[in-house]
Amino acid sequence: MTQEMVHSSGVVTVEEDNSWRYGEKNTNDSVSVTIVPELFKTADNKYLTGVGPKATTVYIRSGIPLAKITSGTNVGSYGPYDKTASDGRQTKIAGLLESQITVNINMSGWDLDDPLVGMTFRGDIVKSNLPVKPEDTAVWGGEFYDVENDVVTPLSAVSGVGPKGADGASVTAIKLTKDGSNNITGGTATLSNGQSVTITVA
Repeated sequence: MTQEMVHSSGVVTVEEDNSWRYGEKNTNDSVSVTIVPELFKTADNKYLTGVGPKATTVYIRSGIPLAKITSGTNVGSYGPYDKTASDGRQTKIAGLLESQITVNINMSGWDLDDPLVGMTFRGDIVKSNLPVKPEDTAVWGGEFYDVENDVVTPLSAVSGVGPKGADGASVTAIKLTKDGSNNITGGTATLSNGQSVTITVA
């Protein structure tokens, strides 16, 4: 279910877009992490919403892929995944920003009430609806599944993570079948070795 929240930001009205979620959010799929706010400040404002010439408040978008910083002055904190980074954020997507973060703009710069935020580390998502879309070859941590048009793709399969068969094959895609009432009745799983496995629902 897509949830929308409306905020007022100076002369700008902002709608929080959670369409990257597929289905209901689970209660045990997130952890608290500390972000480095400055890393979300870019020339093209791709990580922000509510930006305007008179805005006194902007928002870091929910659903942004996050990665852990492993070198430099902010080791252990998190920032946006960036394949061109050199501080460890180019290595792997650790999770997704759980919810929209309010940033107050004042004379001294950005001000966050608390840099400790929620990070979703597993769940079903719609990758094409992420506010910032990582490249297809990006390595995903956690346990994420991309659901598009009833086709389920394990995102961790890119890095070789996932259930393995006897010959080491992993699931690369799942095609679901539904009845007239939209109930899942079964499907087909495609393996990395080219074989298919029939899914049955008991």
